[in-house]
Amino acid sequence: MDGSKIYIAFIWHMHQPYYKDLVTGKYAMPWVRLHGIKDYHFMAELLDGYPKIRQTFNLVPSLVAQLEDYVNNNAKDYCLEVTEKKAEALNPEDRAFILWNFFMANWDNMVKPYPGYLELLEKRGYFISQKELPELAVKFSVQEYLDLQVWFNLTWFDPLTIEKEPALKALKKKGRRFSEADKILVLKKQKELLAKIIPKYKEVMSRGQIELTTTPFYHPILPLVYDTAIAKVSLPGHNMGFNFSAPEDARQQVERAVKYHEKTFGVKPQGMWPAEGSVSEDIIPLISGCGLKWIATDEEILLHSLKIHDNKSNYICKPYTVTKNGSRLNIIFRSKELADALGFIYSKWEPEAAVNDFLVNIKKLAQSANIKNPLISVILDGENAWEYYKNNALDFFNALYERLSKEEGIQTTTVSEYLEKFPPMETLPYLYPGSWINHDFYIWIGHEEDIKAWDYLNRVRQDMNTWKGELKEKAPASYEKITEELLIAEGSDWNWWYGDDHSSVQEEEFDKLFRRHLSNIYEIAGREVPPFLFIPVINDTKAVIPEVAITGFIKPVIDGKISHFYEWSAAGVFEVSKASSAIHRAETITKKIHFGFDTATLYLRVDFNNSPVVEKLKDFNFEALVFGKTIYKLSFDLQKPGGEVVCNFTGQAEDKVTWEKRDFGGIAVAADKIVEIAVPFKNLDLKEGDRAAISFVVKKAANEIEKWPAMGNIAITVPTKEFESINWQV
Repeated sequence: MDGSKIYIAFIWHMHQPYYKDLVTGKYAMPWVRLHGIKDYHFMAELLDGYPKIRQTFNLVPSLVAQLEDYVNNNAKDYCLEVTEKKAEALNPEDRAFILWNFFMANWDNMVKPYPGYLELLEKRGYFISQKELPELAVKFSVQEYLDLQVWFNLTWFDPLTIEKEPALKALKKKGRRFSEADKILVLKKQKELLAKIIPKYKEVMSRGQIELTTTPFYHPILPLVYDTAIAKVSLPGHNMGFNFSAPEDARQQVERAVKYHEKTFGVKPQGMWPAEGSVSEDIIPLISGCGLKWIATDEEILLHSLKIHDNKSNYICKPYTVTKNGSRLNIIFRSKELADALGFIYSKWEPEAAVNDFLVNIKKLAQSANIKNPLISVILDGENAWEYYKNNALDFFNALYERLSKEEGIQTTTVSEYLEKFPPMETLPYLYPGSWINHDFYIWIGHEEDIKAWDYLNRVRQDMNTWKGELKEKAPASYEKITEELLIAEGSDWNWWYGDDHSSVQEEEFDKLFRRHLSNIYEIAGREVPPFLFIPVINDTKAVIPEVAITGFIKPVIDGKISHFYEWSAAGVFEVSKASSAIHRAETITKKIHFGFDTATLYLRVDFNNSPVVEKLKDFNFEALVFGKTIYKLSFDLQKPGGEVVCNFTGQAEDKVTWEKRDFGGIAVAADKIVEIAVPFKNLDLKEGDRAAISFVVKKAANEIEKWPAMGNIAITVPTKEFESINWQV
């Protein structure tokens, strides 16, 4: 390419939802604080040893505001408050809270390497339900609670800080029997590190090594805030029954972001990563009008804008210009494969192998593009991925930055530096509206729960419009606060957890916080909170969509073996490893659950990560639960040699507390390579057309170890004789 270079633009997107309740002043969750001591300072400090590396950091204003709140205003989250309590003064609720929340870290890399922490996790149990917490809580000593208070806060420190802080390093080595003084030291070091984050970014920026960019203030999906009707371009059948359109809110989100960024870092940002890479032509004038010069999004947006189906490398490795109503912006597009490799693949590789693969793919992409001075944009989350790497990805980054510092023909760059050297030569005829996920907005507006959340937001905003003018005149401070709450509620993070795409043990907390922000608008304004805001958006009885749905009748031989290929081929499948979660889990006992039926019988098949007959499973008890008019429970264990199954079939009594034995006739259970179960619908008091739900539980000594699905249940409808003809497919 005639002496040209390959330019790599890393953009690390640093973001957390807005966890603060503006009425109480408390933070619902600790993730700003904990990622602050693990990732935000760490990622900037890494560059001290590699002066040739140039990068772009996209710092979301709502994250920066929360960091500053911890540093300057002594902000508190509930985990911090419980940590600060002396262990001997913890009440039963505190103890249950600790057991539920203080293992929320990557177990493989942040718990298991430390024997003292791992012993506490094993004592609590890997997979438990909240209802077990009171019983479990009394089994832990005061010293063990103190150790948990220290470990949960200690394990989040990044490895560079641990090496520089002998006292923290010594505590990790100590491992157990911590003192209250040890805990005070850990919290003191936390606050010191949080105070260094913003100054560190200013320092690295001042020496020209990084560019700092921004996102609309509270991380909204800006095209949807502008007008939700835009979703129909990529989701033609989408219909909410109403429209949310607030261009003035969208403008405020951008204006506030630019103003806050300049106030914090002393310079106006030149670029912006719109939240979730979400773009549309409507938002171009808003962003350009605030003085921003460039934006970035995903490669699929470019390919759909140009309707490209062939060699994408010719298109994604260069910048473009986009225009709308006389406004202009430069735009770049990220490489999906390279971002996904960093985020999801390389964490399990040896660092050198990962770096070699990364550079090979960089060169292949550049060569395929056949463009002089190609720009390869690697854009991804700058925080969450690193806990899946050993040592918080320090070894990987050292290997990567060392190679990039020496690699001939490759140069890292900030985006603005590249655009100044090589301004766009082409203007896009059209900017396809969508996000970095599947080039659409489905995650944030496609589910029934999403629509319910937008409905709540729309109703509150319309309500506000009838009295906010009066409030602005009589109580301007309150007016500013309710405006803030509305902008917070427009953030993308609440809808991330609605629907069935993502799941977390804290998704109910996100739902509560979303509704709390909306409720605060009324409380601050001195008005009654409307009843609908007390109704959760999340449907706690929602069915879980399985990996594979039932496609026809089955009639398996109940022998604990896969008798032939087609035996379970028409069954539905729930695959545990693909059950999306925000919290990393160790290997599970259960692998898959197959479910199906004929007109008379419900069939279940359970695949384990170990064969049912192995010694490893003899200490566990298993329950298959069917929820219909009555709840039925088939309990069994695998303690007998040769895989003999011991079963008990019960139904919930009228008091809904006790269980009564029910007729076992017609029920069959067998275990060998798998567990197979057959239960006639008549035993379950179910007939044609009745809806039911299924879940599977693993217990040890009466304690729940696993429940699948972890939230919700697998829904079925008892089939009619016409089921197969209706569902027939080639």
